[in-house]
Formats: sequence, C-alpha cells, structure tokens
Amino acid sequence: MKMFEKISLWWHNIFRKRRVAIIEPDTNTESWYTHLSPVAMAMSFVAMVSIIFAVLLALVAYTPLLDMLPGYRTDATRSRQTLISALIRVDSLERKMNDMLIYNENRILVVDGKMPAISSIKGDTVTFDKNVVPPSAADSLFRRQMENDRRYALNAGSGQQRTTISAVKPMEGIVAERFNAKTGLFGIRMASSPESQVVAIADGTVVAVDWSPEGGNTVAIQHDNGIYSVYRNLSAAIVTKGHRVSGSEVLGYSAVESEAEKMFEFEMWMGGKPLNPETYILF
Repeated sequence: MKMFEKISLWWHNIFRKRRVAIIEPDTNTESWYTHLSPVAMAMSFVAMVSIIFAVLLALVAYTPLLDMLPGYRTDATRSRQTLISALIRVDSLERKMNDMLIYNENRILVVDGKMPAISSIKGDTVTFDKNVVPPSAADSLFRRQMENDRRYALNAGSGQQRTTISAVKPMEGIVAERFNAKTGLFGIRMASSPESQVVAIADGTVVAVDWSPEGGNTVAIQHDNGIYSVYRNLSAAIVTKGHRVSGSEVLGYSAVESEAEKMFEFEMWMGGKPLNPETYILF
C-alpha cells in the first residue's frame, strides 16, 4: 500500500504546476512569472530540440552546407563531377564546330557555282534531302544489282536478317562507358546534366517499373519489333506498368546533382541476348 501511495504521489507531483518567476534584484519585485509543471518543461525541451533538428535538416538538404565540412566529399568525387561537366561542354563545342564546318563547305560549293547538299539536323543525326542532290543513274543501277536475290546481294545470307529499329537517343549526353558484355556491362552509361529528361527510344509498352539499390529507379519497355529496352538510375519515373508509350515520350529524369556519381544506364535486349545500343542508335 505504501508503494502505491508513493507512485500516486510522484505522479501527482510531475503534473502539479510550480510558479516560475523573474524577480528584480534591486526592488525584490516580480517582473514576470508563469506556472509550469515538470511534464510541461520536459515537453517544451523536446519541442525545442525537434525545431532545432528540423532547421538543421533543412539547411543540410537545401544549402551547400555539407560541402564546407572537411572530408564529406572526397577529392575523387569532386574531380569526377568536374570531369563529367568538362566532357559535356567539350561535346557541345564539338557539335558547334561540326555545324560551322558544314556551313563553310556549303559556302565554298556556292562560290564554285555548285549546289550544296541541304541537310536537316535533328540531334546528332544528319539526313540529306535527295531532291536537291538526286542519285545518279549508275548509283541506281548498282543499288538494284545489290538488292536482288543473287548470291552476293545485300539481303542474301543464312536467312537471319539483322533487326532494324527507328529509334531516338534515350537522353542528351555523352557515352561515358561503352558496351562490354565480358565485364558485365550489358549496355552503356551516359553522363549528362542533372535531372535531364529520359525518353523512350521507340513505341512500346512499359512492362516493369521498380527500384533497387544497384539500379535505382528502373523502367523497362517491350517494343513492337521484339526489342526490350531498359533505363536505369532514374531519379524519378513518371510512367506506370502497362502504360503505352511512343518514341521520344518522357519516362523520367536522370540523377539529381547530389547523386551525380549514379550515371544513367541504358540497355537493349532481344531474345534474351544483350545488344550494343551504339549499333542501333547514333549517340
């Protein structure tokens, strides 16, 4: 019975309010006072700690505060990010130089009184207008000879024809690591600006959308010609399983800036065998 009374008295004391006052030392008068219980003081302390934790979490998430801490980011990580940014800039400069070279070559043709080849540039693919530069009669004759059913024709062989696909690049960027089945890389890895758009290479149906520690957010598409394409390390996927997509439709976005070391991976499969994406798509 005495134990019960002690517990009851303790429980009553932690909820009983005490008077907390601020007294002026000169006049010995109260300038401020309030009533607090031990439980209220403990809850106030917990609330203050929670607010401080939330503020620190916001500073870490939305400001470069962690970069100022010694040892948080190693020199190797910073060097890798700097190298990827430099490669992206070099790739852009190379494209502009190629455009300037084509422009200068066409100017020379115009000065010489010749008809320049008009090209329409979409991404990295250059297609020429055959109406401006029509094929010659000899070229047409040679093409008919090579496309017939003779022994050495282009379409002759063992009966197994190479699969063709009209595809676009899954993302704007540069190929950082190329296809190598011997080392376990069954596709390519691409470097790009953070949160770049990742698009479907061709029409198809989304057959899988999942996440794993190794591949991050992953989207898989079954295309109409039997090719199976896989998009790994997305920061976010905006399609769902069973969704019908068309070529160039956005599937998600590449890794954010804080996860730049997770490069976008792209794979192509057919009949359970990996295909080299650079054989089918111009990157």
